[in-house]
Amino acid sequence: MTSLQDTPTAPNAGSRGMFVMLSALAAAAIGWAAFSTWSDIQAVGETVFSALWTLPLVILVHLTQLLLSSLAWRGLFRGSPASVRRRLGIAAFFRLRLVREGIDSLFPVAQVGGEVLAARMLSRRGVNSGAAGASVIVDVTLEVLSQAAFLITGMTVLSILAGGRGYGEWLGTLAVAAALACGLVMAQRLGVLRLLELLVQRIGARFPALGGMSLSGLNTAAQGFYRRGWTLLASASLHFASWMLGTLETWIILSALGAPASLGQALVIESLGMAARSAGFAIPGALAVQEGGFALAALAVGLPDSAGLALSLVKRAREVLVGIVGVSLARWSKLKTPSGQSSSLRHGAPLSS
Repeated sequence: MTSLQDTPTAPNAGSRGMFVMLSALAAAAIGWAAFSTWSDIQAVGETVFSALWTLPLVILVHLTQLLLSSLAWRGLFRGSPASVRRRLGIAAFFRLRLVREGIDSLFPVAQVGGEVLAARMLSRRGVNSGAAGASVIVDVTLEVLSQAAFLITGMTVLSILAGGRGYGEWLGTLAVAAALACGLVMAQRLGVLRLLELLVQRIGARFPALGGMSLSGLNTAAQGFYRRGWTLLASASLHFASWMLGTLETWIILSALGAPASLGQALVIESLGMAARSAGFAIPGALAVQEGGFALAALAVGLPDSAGLALSLVKRAREVLVGIVGVSLARWSKLKTPSGQSSSLRHGAPLSS
């Protein structure tokens, strides 16, 4: 006779049995997929290893891209006092840009943690925390807008290469990029930055231990940046040039992979692949999203998808090496505010127009 204590155990045992069975089936499916595609995986791996000799040149190209992006970010402070501009040299912004890249690429922070840390490090150089945060937000907005223009350029070239066809399946990606760009601009115009400023202020009041947290002047500083039309245009143009330079990186890697492409094809692959990566911004490092994007982009210009996958993996290798430098700078940086230093920015005065 079954006791009352024994009765509830039957369903639990059945659930455990079902879990074990499903786990075994899943493991078998993964094993079979790996076994059936092992030759393809091995071929792609061998191709990637054969192209790793390009990494020094690829890193040089990418560092040039980061330099252009650093110039774009620094350009936002063009109307600041001369003493502040001297402290905020291009070398400082280049280091901070490396930090942004390293944190976003190598840490599970949905590709935004680097921006937060860079803003904090910038504030240590005498910039008011609100102005530092605003500069990062405006810089990211301009970068997204310039990427949308880059994507449109790539789709236009794809249409020319394909005789007016071949771009239909990428309209969804363009729509996502346009929605993201418009969303960033509209959110800032509707006062989201002011709400964020108030939220941080209330958190600081509620938790005194976090009293160092402050975004005072964030919205005011952002609106000050947005009033500088020519400065914004110059910064956006530098970001666009940075995106365009990525075409050279793609062209070099594809040539080394034994899948040579024209500069037009490389531009299409770079624009579509990086758009796919940006669309996966909520996923740390856009893992798998980037690889799928480059594989599909390669197919769009008539190259095998394996070439696009191998291209993405070589870019990952470059990403890791540059990211390690950025993370090291974040860990060991000595960007401290010198004693006695003061500036209109640090004390919260509005940026000059």
